[in-house]
Amino acid sequence: MEFFSVEFAIFFIFVIVALIALQKQKFQHFLLIIASYLFYWSTSDIFLVILLFITLITFYAGDAIHKAGNTGRKKAILIGVLVASLSFLGFFKYYNFGIDNFNTLLQLLNIDTRFSFISIFLPIGISFYTFSGLSYVFDIYLGKIEPEEYLYKYALFISYFPHLLAGPIVRAGQFLPQLKHHIVIVPAGIKLGITLIAWGFFKKIVIADTIAPIVSATFADPQGSTSFTIIVATVLFGIQIYCDFSGYIDIALGCAHIIGLHLPENFNRPYFSKSPTEFWRRWNITLSSFIKDYVYIPLGGNRKGKVRTYVNLMASMLLCGLWHGAAWNFVLWGGYQGALLSLHKMIHNRISFGKRVDQVLDTHSGLFIKILITQYFIFFGWLIFRCQNLQDMVYCAKKYLFIDFIFSRFEILAIIIIILTVVLFFILLQNQKCASCIVRLISTDWITTISGLKLSHWFVYLWVIILLLIMFSPSSRPEFIYFQF
Repeated sequence: MEFFSVEFAIFFIFVIVALIALQKQKFQHFLLIIASYLFYWSTSDIFLVILLFITLITFYAGDAIHKAGNTGRKKAILIGVLVASLSFLGFFKYYNFGIDNFNTLLQLLNIDTRFSFISIFLPIGISFYTFSGLSYVFDIYLGKIEPEEYLYKYALFISYFPHLLAGPIVRAGQFLPQLKHHIVIVPAGIKLGITLIAWGFFKKIVIADTIAPIVSATFADPQGSTSFTIIVATVLFGIQIYCDFSGYIDIALGCAHIIGLHLPENFNRPYFSKSPTEFWRRWNITLSSFIKDYVYIPLGGNRKGKVRTYVNLMASMLLCGLWHGAAWNFVLWGGYQGALLSLHKMIHNRISFGKRVDQVLDTHSGLFIKILITQYFIFFGWLIFRCQNLQDMVYCAKKYLFIDFIFSRFEILAIIIIILTVVLFFILLQNQKCASCIVRLISTDWITTISGLKLSHWFVYLWVIILLLIMFSPSSRPEFIYFQF
């Protein structure tokens, strides 16, 4: 049952009507639990058992840690629940990857023994609900929250269907306090929710799914492609993965707003970031904060000297890369992001380009320059992320970093238009009114603004989105990219 299916629409309307009909808080919670389990069962069938296991083991482990009399016992329970929870994730996600690399090692050692692969179907959403459960246990261990008294409330926290398949990663401290109150579905929440859902569908179907075939065609066999083709495909993939993932998140947040049990934001205009550090505060925010709070800081963060800080950053981002998938390109992508963050931390506030240049960089034009430079390196990371093997990665990296200046007439025209657009943008930024207007356009929360319009104007927005979906919806519709993570 996917968000853009008729079945989900019927399912969601039924849930809303039933929530309105049920006045008792406990009945509302049980309804949402049953609905969430049915939703997950419809997408993952027997793997519902894993969701139930993660729910039970993290719930009772959290309670046991809270009641434990000494630190040693708390650590033992924490390690036990970590091993038990991550064993499922490790098996389903990394077993074949491990076997492949072990066989390669045996081959290098001239050992004839080979281990067989297993046909494994990765349960959708396993990373997201496992991390939500572990965050609950970690927070109890760290003394940040008290254990939840009722198992059914905790089960709803883990299985709440809007975020179940692809996030965001929800923490108990963000969600469980909302269950103390009766669920009330209000017109403002419905309006905001539908605004978000419509925008999410637009980003996924009209933008991401339209771009997908172009990106796939280029990276399926990039050998022989020009620099222009590689750079365009890389930029398009960056747009695709953002619109695909944030599109899902918008739909999830929209559903949650309608129901009245809210989820945390996961994106905040990441491609307007002016540094790699800022990018990771804006991109996949719940995963970034999870890694920061439960990996980077426990490793020592920036408290143990400069070298240790860079090592901790690298280790955290390598883990982030491995979380995204069982392939070396994801590990390399994580390592690249760790190196990028370390480099930025190393040179931040330590390098001056001269008083005049520094003054320019502090202007609106300077901010634009910082954004362009940052995104150049961020999108290079997407190239590493998307390439299917090391040979393609090396070829594409060379074409991205070292322009071959092989252009068709159409490509020359496109480059001229891009250059003129950038120059025009710089000219506009020199005017204070224009610069302020651009900043306001970028920083305005348009979803909240649109949902606050009077009903007649709001319906115009809705009908425009619907028309665009009808006109530009591609014939094939890939599933959400982050379902595989």
